[in-house]
Amino acid sequence: MQKLIKKLSSDYSELAITEGNRFQFTPPNTLFYTLDSEYEPDEAKLLLLHELGHYLIKESDYHTDIELLEIEARAWAKAHELCDKYSVKYDEDFAEDRLDSYRNYLHFASLCKNCQLAGYQDDAGAYHCPLCGATWRNKKAPH
Repeated sequence: MQKLIKKLSSDYSELAITEGNRFQFTPPNTLFYTLDSEYEPDEAKLLLLHELGHYLIKESDYHTDIELLEIEARAWAKAHELCDKYSVKYDEDFAEDRLDSYRNYLHFASLCKNCQLAGYQDDAGAYHCPLCGATWRNKKAPH
């Protein structure tokens, strides 16, 4: 992991790559990683490349949950592109498991609190139930 961090620090000198509590990109230019994690070394490297992917795709604003899922998918696609350059094995199952956490969030966030029917989200982020007419908002999705 330290070798990858050193290489990324050299290749992206404008980035602050800092140890923290979890893997996270914080705009405009900070990547956090953790050495104290439940992930295998190859998974940790892949997560770091995923966070670098967020930096490289330059997308962090979203208004709807589906936009968040799209951003996450693009960051994983960018991580996949970076794997050869940094000699990191891309694990499709691992990436899909991470994306599944957002997909699961999206499903549960869309369920009407009154009748449990899946609602739709408008451009402002509010959900609406087509059956009972309820409207609700959810907290931001977990990272």
